[in-house]
Amino acid sequence: MRDAGGDDPAIDRPTTDVPGGPVDPAIAVDPARLGDSPDPALVPFAGLRRNARALAGGLLLLLVIGFVVPDLSPPPTEPPAVELLRGRIVAFLPAGDDVTAPDVQIQILAGPQRGETVDGHLQGPSGQQDLPRYDIGDEVIVNASLGPDSVFISVADLYRVPALVLLLGLFAAAVTVVGGWRGVRSLIALALTLAVVVKIVVPLILAGWDPAWIAILAATAVTVATFLLTEGARTQTVAAALGTFGALALTALLAVGFDALARFTALRGSEDASYLQAIGITDIDLGGLILAAIILGALGILDDVTVTQAAIVSELHEASPSLRGVALAGRAMNVGRSHIAATVNTLVLAYVGASLPLLVLFAAGHQDPLLTASTEAVAVEVVRAIVGSIGIIAAVPLTTAFAVALVDRRLPFIPAEHRLASGWDLDR
Repeated sequence: MRDAGGDDPAIDRPTTDVPGGPVDPAIAVDPARLGDSPDPALVPFAGLRRNARALAGGLLLLLVIGFVVPDLSPPPTEPPAVELLRGRIVAFLPAGDDVTAPDVQIQILAGPQRGETVDGHLQGPSGQQDLPRYDIGDEVIVNASLGPDSVFISVADLYRVPALVLLLGLFAAAVTVVGGWRGVRSLIALALTLAVVVKIVVPLILAGWDPAWIAILAATAVTVATFLLTEGARTQTVAAALGTFGALALTALLAVGFDALARFTALRGSEDASYLQAIGITDIDLGGLILAAIILGALGILDDVTVTQAAIVSELHEASPSLRGVALAGRAMNVGRSHIAATVNTLVLAYVGASLPLLVLFAAGHQDPLLTASTEAVAVEVVRAIVGSIGIIAAVPLTTAFAVALVDRRLPFIPAEHRLASGWDLDR
């Protein structure tokens, strides 16, 4: 018989004695799983101390790339035809009968001509077709076109760096507030990625190196560095890196294969590639440049997928240590399939968003959609989107397999006594 409370008085349930009274073992918590770290609020600068090694490592890499790595760009063969300067509008000149006369006065704010006031012409990003709203006192980008006998000065656009810096500050604040110290580490990893692209990838491509191999090597280095910086040296980081490399290799092979199958031209339907040829840069492999863009574009989402999938396997195993092998992989794949659906849609929408003006242009012509999709400008984007999506899909089972295989394994470069490497042991 059960009493009104629903408990059976005839069954004696064992209890565990703890200070403060007995505790039902069904709700008892193993103190060893709680850790013995003190309350971070009681330790001054506890978060900084826990993350000091990761922060120092990331900042050191940034300093090396920024100040030790030399300028790898090839030297210019001739002076640039156009020089960009920063200036400020000080006055608008009255319009006269001569339409070629200057209509604005500009004070140069930086460079050898700093402090000089010059007359120029108001223009915009598209020449005079669409002028921004200029006011006296606005900081602007000054375009100095160097002719054989004279210099043509024009206002090319507004100087928007302050607005961009404000937006970047809001982004950094949001990442730090929500992500804590791990968010700070992710910001350093982002800066490291941008530094590698700006200081190494782009200059080497301009110097004539194979863009595809540069992208593969840079993606590998960036993946290892950012994973160690944000996740620490642990088995799930190794699993995420291996899954990323496998998916990147598949993405590269598919891109090369379908590039050849579609028989794209050297320009791959890219206006930017055409511009490179127009300004005399002919040493760049344009086909490899498009392949490099596919690899680097897929890497950003692959990092998210592989890190998340490796963390899922780790958390499932920690929650249930008896869960291993096929059963653990099956549980992780249940979550991974949901991630695949959302992420693939995200990647395709990113490519659609980038190509939306082109799609609208083709739709306005009321042509056969299949014929439109077959044009090189559209087909290249289709190949990029689908190849990247296949790489993302492959990343989930690959990372799951690596993560399950590495469960409870000791790797020689990871201290056995720590779940995370020293310096990354706590991430809050």
